Amino acid sequence: MRIAAQDANIIIDLIECGLFEPFFRLNLEVVTTSLVLAEITGSSQKRACQVVVRKKWLSVVEISTRDYLRLQELNLPGLGVSDRSALELAGARRACLLTGDGRLRKAAKSSDIEVRGILWVFDRLISSGLLSKAEACLRLAKLRESNQRLPQAEIEKRLKAWSVPDSGDRP
Repeated sequence: MRIAAQDANIIIDLIECGLFEPFFRLNLEVVTTSLVLAEITGSSQKRACQVVVRKKWLSVVEISTRDYLRLQELNLPGLGVSDRSALELAGARRACLLTGDGRLRKAAKSSDIEVRGILWVFDRLISSGLLSKAEACLRLAKLRESNQRLPQAEIEKRLKAWSVPDSGDRP
């Protein structure tokens, strides 16, 4: 089981495309920080987070006031304190960091932390049989509408590959 630390944009993207609960069926131990969860402001998004925390699918590391102040002092320009907490958590747990934030990805890579994004999650859901290619196309197209920051060329490549039916794909 791999450990994955999440930032807020991955959580929001998974909720928006209806893959939040299926994501937790992957063979991952998923953890985030209280600061990251505090960034989730939509009422339906908050409810979705509360459900997965209550089910113990998502572990939350509480950030103390002292740690909050320490995180503010880190020399990581362009990163908010919640992103800094996710980065530090991934490093401390030797975890894969799940993020779509470019600055956070760059900081993680420079700290030798494995970084993955939402498209990796889609790939994992398909390869594990939790999501059909046809359903992945629908959900990725929906996500692309709500999140313009995603890598459009990579999305197009996947949509094209997944729209080709194969004998192993579920209807």
